[in-house]
Amino acid sequence: MGVRSDVGIAMKECVVNHLSPEAREFLEEWGFEEKGTVSAKDLSHEGTRLTKDDLGTLFATSDVKWYHQDYEDIQAFYTHLNDCHDEEDYLIITACSEYPESEDGNAGEWDDNPFNLHKYTTVELSWD
Repeated sequence: MGVRSDVGIAMKECVVNHLSPEAREFLEEWGFEEKGTVSAKDLSHEGTRLTKDDLGTLFATSDVKWYHQDYEDIQAFYTHLNDCHDEEDYLIITACSEYPESEDGNAGEWDDNPFNLHKYTTVELSWD
């Protein structure tokens, strides 16, 4: 049992390229998968509005017990990002059905990321 969350992490290329081995292992152990990448190749497409500041990768995992205040490995990952990278270069968003309005566990400030990573909350009641 317990509260389960979906977690998305958008990181600029400068962050992804300088993740510690421990941070990379953390992403793998928690089941984060690459969901999108903006590379230098994408900048060469005619008509693109992307800039070098948009280079990066989106990672996501789902249905995990993201107790960021209780699990040492999650705390270490947040600390690594905070200590080694600018907050404007990454964004972590947690989505939890039990507390959909909560911002607890979110970190970073890359709000204009090219993946449009954000939390969208909806509730639906239905019956037959």
